[in-house]
Amino acid sequence: MREVVGRAAITHVRFIVFSLLSVPLFAGVAFSQGGGGVDHLGTGGRHSIQGRIYFPSGQRSDFRAKIKLESVQFGELTVLADLNGTFSFKSLAPGTYTVVVEGGDEYETSRESVFIDGGGSNPRRGIVLPTIPRNYHVQIYLQPKRGVATKSGVINAELAAVAEPARGFYEKGLDFARAGETDKAIDMLRQAVSYYPEFVLALNELGVQYLKAGSANKAVEVLRSANKLKPDAFSPQLNYGIALLQTGKSSEAEAQLRHAVTKNGESATARLYLGIALVRLANYDEAESAFLKAVDLAGSGLPVAQAHYFLGGIYWHKKKYKLAADQLEIYLKQSPNASDTEKIKATIVSLREKS
Repeated sequence: MREVVGRAAITHVRFIVFSLLSVPLFAGVAFSQGGGGVDHLGTGGRHSIQGRIYFPSGQRSDFRAKIKLESVQFGELTVLADLNGTFSFKSLAPGTYTVVVEGGDEYETSRESVFIDGGGSNPRRGIVLPTIPRNYHVQIYLQPKRGVATKSGVINAELAAVAEPARGFYEKGLDFARAGETDKAIDMLRQAVSYYPEFVLALNELGVQYLKAGSANKAVEVLRSANKLKPDAFSPQLNYGIALLQTGKSSEAEAQLRHAVTKNGESATARLYLGIALVRLANYDEAESAFLKAVDLAGSGLPVAQAHYFLGGIYWHKKKYKLAADQLEIYLKQSPNASDTEKIKATIVSLREKS
């Protein structure tokens, strides 16, 4: 990560430099709001855990997953997700919890741990402060079981239409991708596409792996193909916009990302990247709105650090120094290992002095 607002950037936000690869990339993800299964009984506290299940296709499913919240201290709570995959557990006391999504006959069971900090006390002084309710967010990415002929979800229909060995190469590619072995994933996915050139799922994942490997031009090529084959699919739209950004095609990226936001306005990631494209095009007011919306959509438990990073630069440009400092402080909290931490801290001090 380069310097957020160095000397060359003081007079204008366009000199902000950034690393797109430091922002998470999502393949096969659809963010959709909607009322989910909610457990209000809780465990006697004021906190909550909110989650969303993502099916591999990024589409809705007829499968309403069973969600369990396990805890050694408080036992087990259960709720069913809605058809958008959303769920929520309310009134939770501090403690260690495990969110368990039962995948049934079609998907692997997934587990995510959540620790709710007690906070609110100073044992040395014997002071107990009011507990501030916190909302923790989790994302669950379901994976199909190997060798199972699944019934629900668009991805199942798509995979059912894909003959071997293309499907086999695709599944191996996903395994390598999950293991972080990008080169091997690319090799398997390329073979899947060679056997079945209209394999949109494989094209999309191949584009993501190319982005992770730093091959943005190759990502643009395969994601363009995926978009032509399936222009209404959200994930290829989003990833294509990201790839265009990384190749310096800001205007094309803006148009593509606007299209992605139109398709799914509840995607924090799409809003984030649209904001980055708008910054590159010096449209700072609209970029500010996009970043604020990304932060709002992401929630307190799913930080979008880069949005705060850019908001700091935008507010600096607008001479709103206190707001700029506030945003950069949030960025540092969410990115504790940023390489430019000391420079940003010095920048924050300078901004505080001006405000």
